[in-house]
Amino acid sequence: MKKLLAFFAIILLSIYFGCSTNLVSPSLSNTSQSGKVALKISSDSIPSNVIMVTAILSRSGEDTLTSSVNPLSGSSAEINFTNVPVGTWHLKVNADNNTGIILYTGETDLQINAGEITNVQLTLMPTGNGTGSIYIHVNWGQSDAAWTDYTGNPVLTNSDSLYGIHGFGNPQVIIENGTYKMWYKDLENNGVSTISYAVSNDGITWEKVGDGPVINLGEPGSWDAGAVTTGPVIKENGLYKMYYSGAVEAHQPWQIGLAVSSDGINWEKYPNPVIYSSNGWDYSVGANSLVKRDSIYYLYYSGWQSPSTYQEGLATSTDGKNWTKYEGNPILTPTDNWEGTGAYYTSVIFENNEFKMVYMGTNAELGKAISDDGKHWIKDSGNPYFSGSQTSNNWCSRPVYPCLIKVGDTYRVYYNSGVSTNDPQAIGFFTIKNF
Repeated sequence: MKKLLAFFAIILLSIYFGCSTNLVSPSLSNTSQSGKVALKISSDSIPSNVIMVTAILSRSGEDTLTSSVNPLSGSSAEINFTNVPVGTWHLKVNADNNTGIILYTGETDLQINAGEITNVQLTLMPTGNGTGSIYIHVNWGQSDAAWTDYTGNPVLTNSDSLYGIHGFGNPQVIIENGTYKMWYKDLENNGVSTISYAVSNDGITWEKVGDGPVINLGEPGSWDAGAVTTGPVIKENGLYKMYYSGAVEAHQPWQIGLAVSSDGINWEKYPNPVIYSSNGWDYSVGANSLVKRDSIYYLYYSGWQSPSTYQEGLATSTDGKNWTKYEGNPILTPTDNWEGTGAYYTSVIFENNEFKMVYMGTNAELGKAISDDGKHWIKDSGNPYFSGSQTSNNWCSRPVYPCLIKVGDTYRVYYNSGVSTNDPQAIGFFTIKNF
């Protein structure tokens, strides 16, 4: 039987005083025209006075389906409907208090298609504290999370630097004992690049460390002799590990290598790449993000295929040295118009049992996606979430190469300006409260 699942999480939104709901039905191979609809409710941010959530599925010519659940009965609760015919259904969701008064409500049409993923975002709005009036707002975009560019951008430029004559980019940022640490790319002539390092007490005012790059080009003839660029950094057992990218020549296929350091400044490279490019979708590869979960390393990397397709892949490891490419690669491909010919350069974090991703398209706009396993991703229906028109004082028309970190209860995304003028590339950041 075709199993069509719909997941939604209720989240309190201060801007609308309502609840946000995400519904998704994953693709399955069976072509049966009926199946199961499961609604999974996270209790993390449900208003405390909501003790019952009721879902109502209706469709002309079909029996109306109704089911309820107490969302506070555990960390999550589910509502299940079985033998639901494929097609367009009308979904209404009510949230009641302990006297049966509907406090929040929302509704939308849900199209369940065999073999396709449906991503619907619904906002439950307050009904007037039991007065009987109903105000419905359907959210298809950014209402739950305003991405705000820092007004002082850029925060790192190549001024007073002998390196990076074409600017700085590809920021990789970690926070260690209250200190922000950033490794970034120095962009030289002819696509040649090296890696430098800066520190900050607040992530805004940065101080460059040293008189030059901390990771330089490899020896002539080596695999990274032509260019190196930043990759994700993790610190374990007193050692920093960076999965950087390099190439024999800047315009040749790139590979992914490993370098280690005790201070983040003096690095020792492993002699050979740890992840090689191939002849397929990942003809040239670059490391973007690293997550360690349950003793497994998840390394996210971009792959380029001629003439101009960019996609994202995943490799896993148990020791951080020997890597296995995921057999389901690529895990992220361009499917939406805003992405152009690429969905890639991801930055991923893991929190509250969920992988969260920011990524870019070739049109230099940024979107987000989520996953419960780090392999299968659901793109947000409100994408793209950030573009050049949203930068402070229009300082950057092409935001690229995002780096997502968590600072307290706020998400911060560092990025650099893409090439669109003669101005050198520089690095700025924006913040987002709710992901």
